[in-house]
Amino acid sequence: MSFEAKERVRQATDIVDVIGGYMDLRRQGRMLVGLCPWHDDSKPSLQVNPERQSWKCWVCDDGGDIFSFVMKKEGVGFPEALKLLAEQAGIELDERRGPTATPGSPEDKATLYRAMAWAVEQFHRCLLYSDEAETARKYLQDRQIDADSISRYRIGFSPNQWRWIIDQGRPHGFSPEVLEAVGLAIKNEKANSWYDRFRGRVLFPISDTQKRPIAIGGRVLPEFADDKSPKYINSPETRLYSKSEQLYGLDVVRDQVAKQRHLVVMEGYTDVVVARQFGVDNVVAVCGTALGARHIPLIRRFADSITLVLDGDEAGQRRTNQILELFIASQMDLRIVTLPEGLDPCDFLQQQGFDAFQSFLQSAIDALEHKIRSTTAGLDLIRDTHKANVALNELLTTLARAPKSQLGKTDAANVLREQQVLVRLAREFQLDEQQLRKQLEEIRRFANHFIYLRHKFQRKQPS
Repeated sequence: MSFEAKERVRQATDIVDVIGGYMDLRRQGRMLVGLCPWHDDSKPSLQVNPERQSWKCWVCDDGGDIFSFVMKKEGVGFPEALKLLAEQAGIELDERRGPTATPGSPEDKATLYRAMAWAVEQFHRCLLYSDEAETARKYLQDRQIDADSISRYRIGFSPNQWRWIIDQGRPHGFSPEVLEAVGLAIKNEKANSWYDRFRGRVLFPISDTQKRPIAIGGRVLPEFADDKSPKYINSPETRLYSKSEQLYGLDVVRDQVAKQRHLVVMEGYTDVVVARQFGVDNVVAVCGTALGARHIPLIRRFADSITLVLDGDEAGQRRTNQILELFIASQMDLRIVTLPEGLDPCDFLQQQGFDAFQSFLQSAIDALEHKIRSTTAGLDLIRDTHKANVALNELLTTLARAPKSQLGKTDAANVLREQQVLVRLAREFQLDEQQLRKQLEEIRRFANHFIYLRHKFQRKQPS
């Protein structure tokens, strides 16, 4: 990005607003101070100078300007920080992208962000105050979700009407086309009209890490469900939202997660809300999809390890096997726990409490151990030689996917882990450990040769 672009963003941005959006600040003379998010701060150690547009933590001996703060807080490089601040300031960085979108149009991202924030607040106020939301309030009460949680997660309700949010939007300048662009309205092409997507549902807003609402997950109330109504629906992919790159609730717990460097991932929005209510302060959920490759960059910004909590059903187990190798290969510490059959985290916490749930999380096994257990379950590894060989090859192939930077000689902990896995496999399959190591290296060599050939072929293709 050019120097001019950087200065335009700097001139349009107040460091007090930027840092104040992440943490509480209070006036202290000509300065503002707050608790530093990067160390265990009991006295305000982070100082913001509005005149110089700078910040400094005297304990960490670190500081800088708006760009350095966002880079450190978001775990991103300068280009990403510049882009984020430019979006907040309404500045278009790359003039080559074409003419600037008309304010108020479906192509204007600033309008889309405003529309989502406005809609989330309308749905939230509807839940709190509308007579039509009595059934929704009763549902949340039955689920033991309290008022603090409703406020913290801005839970809302969409009346069971065809055009409630559309009609609300017109006086505020949000056209049906804009509401369609953020996934709140659906167009009936034949009638050339629009209707609400989330009718008769309790709504769980999904926000990005800057706490900007970008999508919604909706749970239909039993009173409004029919045979054609899916229990849960989520916002479609939009210019603001991609479900494979977001985690529900991360905006609420991101600071605590960044301190602990550990994330607990669940499958349901209600599970997250109730878990946070019980004191689990590093919990998020996937947004209608399994953990995947596109989640990893987001997770890396805040955490080094993950505990995945699975519902005790067969579908949960299938989803796990799909992501195990992904995380093994990405050098992320993935641990897995499976709930007793028929329970989800919300049920478990409400029946057995926080301490039991914490003990349950501490029993989590790492991804490789889970892979070994699931692959060898029900097999007679001595008598059924064919199935045993298939299972062994699958396990060694998984182990081989861990990159050299993870299992190389420079990483003693991972070298030891590989050795432990090979010793265990040798014992369970009653094979020589050195034989297994040779087989593992052969799988790695074949994989590396395949990657080399693929890259060589791609370079030869015409551009």
